Amino acid sequence: MTGIRILQPLKQAPSAGHVPTPRGAHPDRAAARSLRPLRTTRRLLPAWGVLILVLAVGIGGCGGPAAPTAAPREAGTALSTGARPTGLTVHEDVLVVVQDDGSVVQITAGGDVDLVTERSDRLSAPLVAFGSVWVVQTGAGDDTEPEEVNGTVEYRLDAVVRMDPLDGTVVATIGDLGDELLLAATDDAVWVAGERAGERGWVWRIDPVTNRATAVQEGDGVRGDSSVTTSVAVVAGDRLWLAGNCEAMPCPAGAARVRVLDPASGEVTALEVELPDELMVSAAAVVDGRVWFAGFPLSELLGDNGSGRLVAVDPTGEVSHQVEIGRFPTGLTFADDGLWLSDCLDGTLTRIDPTDGMILQGPLVVGTPYPPDEPFDWYREDFSCPGAVVQVGDTIWVALQLDGTVVPVR
Repeated sequence: MTGIRILQPLKQAPSAGHVPTPRGAHPDRAAARSLRPLRTTRRLLPAWGVLILVLAVGIGGCGGPAAPTAAPREAGTALSTGARPTGLTVHEDVLVVVQDDGSVVQITAGGDVDLVTERSDRLSAPLVAFGSVWVVQTGAGDDTEPEEVNGTVEYRLDAVVRMDPLDGTVVATIGDLGDELLLAATDDAVWVAGERAGERGWVWRIDPVTNRATAVQEGDGVRGDSSVTTSVAVVAGDRLWLAGNCEAMPCPAGAARVRVLDPASGEVTALEVELPDELMVSAAAVVDGRVWFAGFPLSELLGDNGSGRLVAVDPTGEVSHQVEIGRFPTGLTFADDGLWLSDCLDGTLTRIDPTDGMILQGPLVVGTPYPPDEPFDWYREDFSCPGAVVQVGDTIWVALQLDGTVVPVR
């Protein structure tokens, strides 16, 4: 790992009743497409389509903030959202939930659940920017599985939909971009990362004034990098950080890479980070310029016993912290009292010190865990799979992807 220095050895975070991930935890394509916490590629190496967006205050403060001190929180009663939630965001102290049936609901501080709009296709990757809610509307197909139409092969592309946050009225639809799309925002644009026709490494810039998208990185191996997937996109220090895994040369298959894009030029900067342990990144959060990535080693998905990881990368690109935690980290957000990490298989939510990655509270049980001694099967519906996490006012909300509920933690 050229230019990367491990400043702190891997350490085991305290965990109540930690159980290794069951062997054979490898979801198939059909299950991954229906639930979408995982996706598969042509090499059958899963990657995540989960977006966690946090706008960093600045590039400074490499040491991070002081360790938060706060009273312990407790999980409240789960609220039904009427469908499986795929993502959470916030608009003016109201929780916005997008779901796999195409619906959008809002939840007030008092716990009122209001249906905002219903669309025909699955929605994901919600983002609030420029006075609107932006979502990805999933097409009927997957560009790693092209559909044959009238004797020719066609790829089904996703669209980015811009909505009025109050009533769900569509402001604009930016279609024909790609597949497995992720969203992030800087001060002057919405950024979209994903794939197109099986080529990885695409990045588009959407002008919020004209709602037009321009490709700034093409996944053709010339201007982009078609060998690297994109599973997480975050904005830190006015730069776009794209995390994913290699699937072809020139980088080793499985290697975890973070590319950093300069929005001003649209070019990938010289800063490129290789994450340890072939980390399959599932979520990210930004704290004072430092980016925390959550995920799990590739070996875990190939059937070996393993555990989740938190990895901190400083603005210089150095890996400053590594922490072993949980079984299957799914969502991550930075709140007033620390980092909050959800775990799909453990059914938990944990508060973490952003200065060193150690546990401050938890794990709190917020959903039904996956039985640790049974073969892994995404078709099972007797576990909850906590996913997206976000802070709204004084409350932390976590989506239970398979239960069709969200849980407040106060």
